[in-house]
Amino acid sequence: MKTFFKYIVLLALFSPSAFAVSENTSVIDALDNENTEILSREITLESFESCQAFETVMQDYYKKYWKENQNPYPIYNYFGGPEVMESIADDAVSSPSSKDGLSNQGGGYSETNTQVKGVDEADIIKTDGKYIYYYNQTESSVSIIEAGNQETTPKVLNTITLPKSFYNPELYISNERLIIVSSGYSQTDFTSFGYYINRNAKTYSIIFDTKNKSKPELIKLYSSDGDYKQSRLIGETLYVISSNSFQYPYYNLNSSEDIDFDVKKMLPQKLEITRTQDSAKQNLIISKKSLPFQAIGGSVTNCNNISYSFPDAETIKNNGFNPGYNIISTINIQDIETKVETKVIAGNNSEIHMSQDNLYMTESLYSAGDFSCPINAICARPFFWGGNQNTLIHKLSIDQQKIKYLDSTLIPGAPLSQYSMDEFNGNFRIITSSFFPERSTSLYVLNKDLKKISSLENLAPGEGFQSSRFIGDKLFLVTFEQIDPLFAIDISDTLNPKVLGELKIPGFSTYLHPYDENHLIGLGYDTETNLNGGTQSSGIKVDLYTINYDKKCGDAGLSVEQVKKCNNGDYKGIIVEQTHTKTLGGKGSYSEALTNPRMFIWNDMRKTLLLPVTLSERDDSYTLTDYFNGMYAIKIDLESGIEVLGKTTHIDMTGLEEARTKECLQYSAQSSEPICRELLNGEIVCESPSIRQYVPNYCYKDSSIWQYVGDKSWEFQDKNIKRALYIGENVYGVSDSQIGLYNWKLDEKQLQDFK
Repeated sequence: MKTFFKYIVLLALFSPSAFAVSENTSVIDALDNENTEILSREITLESFESCQAFETVMQDYYKKYWKENQNPYPIYNYFGGPEVMESIADDAVSSPSSKDGLSNQGGGYSETNTQVKGVDEADIIKTDGKYIYYYNQTESSVSIIEAGNQETTPKVLNTITLPKSFYNPELYISNERLIIVSSGYSQTDFTSFGYYINRNAKTYSIIFDTKNKSKPELIKLYSSDGDYKQSRLIGETLYVISSNSFQYPYYNLNSSEDIDFDVKKMLPQKLEITRTQDSAKQNLIISKKSLPFQAIGGSVTNCNNISYSFPDAETIKNNGFNPGYNIISTINIQDIETKVETKVIAGNNSEIHMSQDNLYMTESLYSAGDFSCPINAICARPFFWGGNQNTLIHKLSIDQQKIKYLDSTLIPGAPLSQYSMDEFNGNFRIITSSFFPERSTSLYVLNKDLKKISSLENLAPGEGFQSSRFIGDKLFLVTFEQIDPLFAIDISDTLNPKVLGELKIPGFSTYLHPYDENHLIGLGYDTETNLNGGTQSSGIKVDLYTINYDKKCGDAGLSVEQVKKCNNGDYKGIIVEQTHTKTLGGKGSYSEALTNPRMFIWNDMRKTLLLPVTLSERDDSYTLTDYFNGMYAIKIDLESGIEVLGKTTHIDMTGLEEARTKECLQYSAQSSEPICRELLNGEIVCESPSIRQYVPNYCYKDSSIWQYVGDKSWEFQDKNIKRALYIGENVYGVSDSQIGLYNWKLDEKQLQDFK
């Protein structure tokens, strides 16, 4: 006998044109409708005794926290001690050393620039060398494009319109599979059962079969509670991390005895829909029509799989106690009938590092310092001076869909990004920043059990951590205050890491990319002194650094320039040199690659960087004087230096000069003749004109048409080139309005509109 229940979840409509058959879109369309029924064979929460025990423990800790924190200013921190909830989704079945990714080094086509070889990362654009897949933010759609070549224009084969409820989607492709991973929100699932939990936030993983590129077929949809945080793809296994928090309203109670915790109200929920030809499994009915899908809903975990290690009484006293959870969903993208497995870890994830064997999850924990209030002042809210920031690290082993919790540890400071972490020869290396009592950067080397082997602490005191790159047993680290110190650190002796050399130059790099064994590419900002005597960012700076492991200050045979810089303190230890540098634009310039390394497209064979940019020139008052948006091709050669091969834009300049001239007709010069008036005594008083008309800078003859475009840049947002890639001899620049095909000098092009 089949059991019926109503499962209400919002997923807005996919465009019907995106699907080959109506049942594809019907699955999505009807998820919001009350006539959608799922025939459930699941029995949820089978272990009542374990749930009861869990509720008893939670109530006890909430009562303790309520007693310690009866004040009008509770500190809201996510709870995240070394607690772990290990779980496997009901009926789930498993499917049959860290090195730099450098995925786009000069093969037949560019791949996403990843940190670890063999561990793919999501992006808004992917290519397999023949087809291009692109998420268009303006249109909220994913296009499948036949790449074309110098003789044929790129051709859009199919466009999948995403739900309006999706935000920040990312893509993977693998063996005729297109995977879309996205945050979203459900307009119907607001249920919180009286708890402060966001059931509305969802993470969606959707798999399409793309054997027929013109008619992709939806074959699996999986959603779970929480916002999408991170994902990785290793082989056929997709790892998706979502995060949510919940909070019992203990501070609204009159007594701790009023606390009545129900664990079922906070367990994360799931929905798994899989295409199947097995009629016995087909249980999805939409508008009274049975479709070839199996749908499974309910909780992602059972109570008898939950284990907690709660904070001690002192931690509860000093920190907020708002539990959260991270859901790690593992999805087989090829064998879609293999059910999704999940593991739930308490806390609130910030950054991850994944090798082919292990997953490291980090969580920032902040403990406020002492309360203070200025003398003779009335504080509307308390001010906490100082405080400590720490990072909780969880280590989990991964083996396809099997995930096993291994260990946890706590270290001072917080990592800057995923590139602050690395696994090498079984050890985990992590760089963190601390801000109190002053800024500093530290390196920690941990063994396989996350026990500290060694550390280098308080590097570059007073300076901010900007970027880092682990390459084998070496670490390159950039900090910044007034100038950019680039540190070369040797970690080959894990017990005694040491600084080999230090270079001080203007500006700073936000991303470091290996060029070869002795050279690094730095991408970052140039700096300049502002009117107040401070330092501010200027144009985008591309650097080539040389690491001379066999030369150090004090050696004989150094050049006059090297000796001079050693004496000035610009070089320390081994000679780390800025061999070549080039600055693009001025104040206000930006490239997403500065903060998103996946956008750094490097062709190692051609030694050429493809870089989408927005370049600005501004005067001391920050008034725009020049502008450019588009893509640069930049050659980086050890001997000849850094050269711009070409640049291109998707902004059509046709008619813009006429539009500028027409708009500027409304502005005219004011009369310089004095205004004279007679006083009562008969005297005449003349004054110079005091009224001045505002005239945009782009209306002056010495301004460029690009200045006009820059001042109206919001009108051209869909023309901004967001991604670059290459396939053989062809270079592609992609914006939300067009895909352009170019040669490597970017001086020949073919354009294809998305609309």
